[in-house]
This record gives sequence, C-alpha cells and structure tokens, in this order.
Amino acid sequence: MRHAVDITDPSAVAESRRLARGLADAAMLDATRAEALAIVVTEMATNLLRHAGGGQLLLQAQPGAGRRVTLAAIDSGPGIPDIDLALSDGFSTGSSAGGGLGAMRRLADSFEIRSTPGRGTVAVCGFGAPPVMAGVEVGAFLVNYPGDRACGDGVFARDVAGRVDLMAVDGLGHGARAEAAAEEAIAGLSGLRGDDPSGILSELSTRLAGSRGSVAALAQIEAADGRLRLAGIGNIAALLVQPGGQVRRLISREGRLGGAVRQPPVETATMRPGDVLILHSDGLSTLRSHADLPATAGMSCAMIAAHLIRDRNKGRDDCCALVARLAPENIA
Repeated sequence: MRHAVDITDPSAVAESRRLARGLADAAMLDATRAEALAIVVTEMATNLLRHAGGGQLLLQAQPGAGRRVTLAAIDSGPGIPDIDLALSDGFSTGSSAGGGLGAMRRLADSFEIRSTPGRGTVAVCGFGAPPVMAGVEVGAFLVNYPGDRACGDGVFARDVAGRVDLMAVDGLGHGARAEAAAEEAIAGLSGLRGDDPSGILSELSTRLAGSRGSVAALAQIEAADGRLRLAGIGNIAALLVQPGGQVRRLISREGRLGGAVRQPPVETATMRPGDVLILHSDGLSTLRSHADLPATAGMSCAMIAAHLIRDRNKGRDDCCALVARLAPENIA
C-alpha cells in the first residue's frame, strides 16, 4: 500500500491523517503506535502547508519490512536555517498538533531530516519493524501519475533463506491497467524461486505472455559476502553507487515481460560497506553521475529514495525508487 498526497490546502491534512490510519491498520500497528503515526502525519502535513508553502507527503508500507510504515515529507521551500533549534522539543513557529519536529522525533520509531536553505527539506519517519531483512536495509517510495489514484509502478522484497530478492517493476502506461500489470508481475514473482535472476525473469515473462506487459529489474543480495546479482528486462534503471563517487550502471535487456525477449544477462558485483543499490523507473530522470544523487553517506535507504522522488521526478509518469544497502550490523 502507498499514497502520495499533494499538500496544497488544509483539506489535504485531514486526508493524510485518514490515509495514515488505513496504513496503520494494514501494517497491524497497535492502537498506541497508530495514534502516534496519525499525530506525526498531521504534523508533517501542517508543517508543509505552513512553513514550505506546500509539498508532498509520501506514505508507504515498506516492502519486505514486515509491519512498518514509512513517511516522507518533501518540499522545495525555503529550508530550515537551524535544524538543531527546530528539533528542540516543543519548538514551533505556530500552533500544531504534536509540538514540532522534536515531538515527531520522539513519537516515531525512526526519524531523519535533511534541509538545505533555499532548496527545501526532506523529513522521513518510520513506525514499526526495522527496515532490515536478512542483513539488508531496504527503503522505497512510489508516486502515481499526476491526477491518478492508481500507480503503475511497484516494488517487491523478500527474504529467501538469508538472501534478499528485490524487484522494481513498471507496468506499461499508467493508471489502473498499468497498476494491474505491475501487480500481476509481482504476484508471478512471488511464486518463483532460485538463485538465477535471469532465469526467474525469463520464466516470469513466459508466464505473463499475452498480458499488457511490464518492465522489471530483479536484484539478489547476499549480505554474508556482499554478493549482488541482477538481471533486467526493459528500462528499469539499476545503479550501484560507491561512497568515493563511482556510479556503476547495471545493464538490462531491451524488451518487456510478457513479450518476445531473449534471456537477459546477469550482472554481478560485490557490495561493500557504504555501497548503495538503486532501482528506479523511467518516471525519474536519468541518474548519470554522482552529481545527480543525494549525499548518500549517513542517509537511510528511505531518505535516499525520498530525495530521489523529490529531485528527479519528471512529473509526467508514475515513478518509483527502491534503495538497498548492507545493514551496519553486517559490516565487519
């Protein structure tokens, strides 16, 4: 489940709170955590409206993370000149539901904020289980085509005996039919197993023959030794970003799931401490170099994904960003 709410007037605050309660129910958060989530969502939306002149609130049931809801408030407003002061519990420039950023940090299970004066702010909060599976941290956000309720992009994550499988998928077009195509691909993948991402995608494509079709990239990460294998069909971008500034683009095969396509090649790499894997649809503009990326050091995967959605969203298609790295406890 996911929602993206444009915060442009007070009615969007109430809408965000209502959607948050639905996500809390879906994630089976208890009543106390659900109420905390609702308070934080209200605070985030109110802050966007009052201090940034509007923005977007992303609400996401995180893939593969069990009972977890992640929120991101993104804006391109004036920014916060003094983060430390703003984080003081109770600090606020006006009346609000929860008492400011400090209260948001206290109520959420995880909290991050990044702000650049003149460029805007990204705040990310998490509720529920940690965003880690089999030693891999995962974060993702999706945004629908402007004006659509359906989203033709999708993300998937699972733990397979200590290996993490990640897939980003883009159903052809946008709207309800594209969403159904993405969901069909994800449902098909859930029934396939194996340590060959190319073979899995080929089998998935065969099973989807005659469908509307989609494009996808499937990554497999083994945290124990940092081994990464990836295969793709179509234009889901896959990048391995290293702290020193190197960006390695991983190659996919042209085509679509459900169509006539040759078996894609398998790209292999070793993920090291600090390396970040990014999968994104063509709803985001192309990431050509380190200069196109946020400073990933010290950011959670969800924070990186939120920055990509804010800074690279073309605004004329569905978009998704799925980000993964080795969790710190798996770094020797």
